[in-house]
Amino acid sequence: MTTIVLAHAGTDDRRMYAEYLRAHGFRVKEAETTDAALPELANCQLLITGLLVPGSFDGVELIRRARARNASLPILVVTACGVERIRNDARTAGCNELLLKPCFPEQVIKTVWHLLDTPHERRRMLVRAQR
Repeated sequence: MTTIVLAHAGTDDRRMYAEYLRAHGFRVKEAETTDAALPELANCQLLITGLLVPGSFDGVELIRRARARNASLPILVVTACGVERIRNDARTAGCNELLLKPCFPEQVIKTVWHLLDTPHERRRMLVRAQR
């Protein structure tokens, strides 16, 4: 089963995305802070993070540290951050995709499947097998 680390400051958004990801067959490790997310990266196949996640370092630094640990880890940023410079910093740090909120869970799932490079037919088989 694919494990996703979901680091997000907003409890409601984090829970919504986590529930939706679980409903699609993923194992989700939720993290309220960047400090909590970092150790979880060792056993995950994808990181979803915000940019303004609390902790001793921000979401951009989480991306840098994740990228330093695993150069091929897919990283998705889901953010409401309106500061273009911070979004550019996330891209430079190594995020693969960046979605601006409001962002529906369907778009997150579509992007996750794309980042995992899982063809549509294989996705349906994986979801069925994991239920």
